[in-house]
Amino acid sequence: MDHSTEGPSAAWHLLELVSVADPGTEMFGRAADLGGRIGDGGIDPDELLSQAARHALVPILADFLVQAELLTRMPHNVQRHLLGALYWNRHKTAEYVAEARSVAGALQRKGIRVACTKGVVCQQLLYDGRGTRHFGDVDLMVLPDQSAAAAETLFELGYVGGKRIDHRTGELVDIARSLKLTYQLYPDHLPHFFRVPGRAGIPYYMVDVAHSLTWFSSGWQIPMDEALAVRTEIDGLPALSTPYGFLFVLLHLFREAWFERTIREKDARLTQFADVWRFWHRRGRESADEIIEISGKYGIRPAVAWVAGHVDALYGSRLVDELRVRDLADDRWLRSAGAADGGYLAWDGDMRRRLCDRFTVELRHAPEPPFADAARVLR
Repeated sequence: MDHSTEGPSAAWHLLELVSVADPGTEMFGRAADLGGRIGDGGIDPDELLSQAARHALVPILADFLVQAELLTRMPHNVQRHLLGALYWNRHKTAEYVAEARSVAGALQRKGIRVACTKGVVCQQLLYDGRGTRHFGDVDLMVLPDQSAAAAETLFELGYVGGKRIDHRTGELVDIARSLKLTYQLYPDHLPHFFRVPGRAGIPYYMVDVAHSLTWFSSGWQIPMDEALAVRTEIDGLPALSTPYGFLFVLLHLFREAWFERTIREKDARLTQFADVWRFWHRRGRESADEIIEISGKYGIRPAVAWVAGHVDALYGSRLVDELRVRDLADDRWLRSAGAADGGYLAWDGDMRRRLCDRFTVELRHAPEPPFADAARVLR
């Protein structure tokens, strides 16, 4: 159901630009021009802040408004909130990067092949380490046969597994039995690890250990020993090389945006599409041939096409053509989703409306779309 008769607002269009706008770039100039309409020119400050919060973009929005000298167009108390969010995120980022270095170093000293992924790497690689990219944990990738050793090392560092934070008490409690069963059924991740440092400012550290670039039982599998064979270093952290790093960011977005379970729980965020756009324009193009080769070799071109098609629609880019997946960007595929009961779903509209709409996307049962079988079934 279409809950609105109007298209996305000016506030949403500004947020799209802000998500990929770095000072001195064309996107930044366009965002600054549009940002002049905040307050009395057609952009509602409350909507702008609300959408930024929904999409984990508050620190990025705050930094943009400061750099573009537009912060004073927001209400006074909102200015204080934005600055507080930005300064806190910078502090938290520094703390989490230091913790990631400590954890990764301990794993490497045990001979465990490890790469840091997602936010702790993206904040430096794609956002210049300016403390604007929001993230809430340290994501690690290890070989499947080293996951037990990784867990043991984390225990030695004071982490505990199979727990969650009770935000009412600040204490660690056991995760629900249903979640334990989920980890057993889909063993591509270990249950999250937590450590409570016992000081003000950082209530806890969380570490997520994965041993797959895709997901359990999928026909799309990239050998982990190959992905972790050639790594790079980013901000003192071991990280995946550019081709595998780009593909992991893309595949993680596909996983969260295509499967009904994750759509219902949290759905994709604009930040994730911005990460793909930024990764491609900053690093991906220089490794395009290798990315295309890996995508073809391991049959993941449909997932590449799904994400690239939506990134192009949001940002006016040409990833579908540059990644040579135009032949797979079928509209039925781009509007498809995997149902929790093993069937297939479809949704209406485009990704822009799906992201900016305050209502949960409406999914309906549909015939199997092209390429969907391989997303779920390991042959």
